[in-house]
Amino acid sequence: MGLEIYEYSPKSYLGTGLGLYISKNIIETHGGIIWAQNNNNKNEEGATFSFSLPLNK
Repeated sequence: MGLEIYEYSPKSYLGTGLGLYISKNIIETHGGIIWAQNNNNKNEEGATFSFSLPLNK
């Protein structure tokens, strides 16, 4: 049984995958939405994640 150690790096592609899951749950709990856009058509790698939350007046 091996031990994996993750180090934070802004250029790292490794992670546990929990960040988006947690973000999605928080945003949707507050009535918002979250979406992703593929950056391949912009000659960039990865994706852009955005979210919107309703304003309460």
